[in-house]
Amino acid sequence: MGPMNPGFDTMVMQFAPYIKSFIDWLGPLGNQPVVRIPYTMVNAASTTLAAGVTNQPLLQSDFQNGLEYPFEVRKVRFSQDRSHNTRDWRFSNMDLTFNMPWGKAPAMIDTIINAETLEWDLVFPWVVRPKGGGLVPYVTNLDTVNPITIDIGFVGNLLLPRSNF
Repeated sequence: MGPMNPGFDTMVMQFAPYIKSFIDWLGPLGNQPVVRIPYTMVNAASTTLAAGVTNQPLLQSDFQNGLEYPFEVRKVRFSQDRSHNTRDWRFSNMDLTFNMPWGKAPAMIDTIINAETLEWDLVFPWVVRPKGGGLVPYVTNLDTVNPITIDIGFVGNLLLPRSNF
């Protein structure tokens, strides 16, 4: 039994390369070796820095990855009390896995963030090792008269291995 409409077969064959390229484009979405679950690491409570304090580490337990899965950091979010701005404090970060700083020297928040979002978008994600890996943020209050209250959050994804189903 032959096709009901030979013109339809010809039309489908003309669109086949476009359909194949679209399916190939979608393929990596389903073939990822990991599943990314949104996750954040933030300090448990706002931290108040005394006036003029230099290079104070934040509480290490707030930024430690005790889970079974790696944490992929995509951006760092900053906030401070209303009486200060992003030019009043500096930030540096140390990775505990590699004992590696994220920069040569502490950077003024205003120089590393997007002014509209108050976030530092990392060009390449940083992966924090599971079961004991972590980050240690260090902060400096540039205001020598007033204390400043700050919050820091690392935003990204937990990387769970994809199961075969």
